[in-house]
Amino acid sequence: MTGVTERGCSRAQAWASLELDGELSQLEQALLEAHLRRCPACAVRVADMRAFTETVRAEPLERPAEPVFVATPVARRSRSLAVRIAVAATLAALAGGLGVLAGTVSSGSGTPTAPDRDLAFLDNVDGRRDTQGVRPIPQVPLDQQRREPLARLTGGV
Repeated sequence: MTGVTERGCSRAQAWASLELDGELSQLEQALLEAHLRRCPACAVRVADMRAFTETVRAEPLERPAEPVFVATPVARRSRSLAVRIAVAATLAALAGGLGVLAGTVSSGSGTPTAPDRDLAFLDNVDGRRDTQGVRPIPQVPLDQQRREPLARLTGGV
């Protein structure tokens, strides 16, 4: 067995299987025949495969007495995926609703609201707020705010 390797034998068996199905290219057919000339073990194995396949294909087809139904797991899997997506969307909507509800309820519960958290750096060690030197920004009602021309705000564009 000169020049024959395990890898070459496994490749030859794959080629033999393709040959039986008529899917072997001309190059692969030539390589298979060259390997079979060098490797007597593969030659016997491929000859057995060819003989067995010819015997099976020569037999008449058997007709089943009753129809055969094959379950399709794809339909079950896609339905399961749809259910999972619906549950995830429901949970996301529920979590968002609870977040909004918690935000409106928490303003009177003693937990800091957003502006209090933003000013938390002003708190002293004892918890009192040190606002010395901090000027509040005056809040102007909307009806009294000065409206800027759009061209001026966008840079004249």
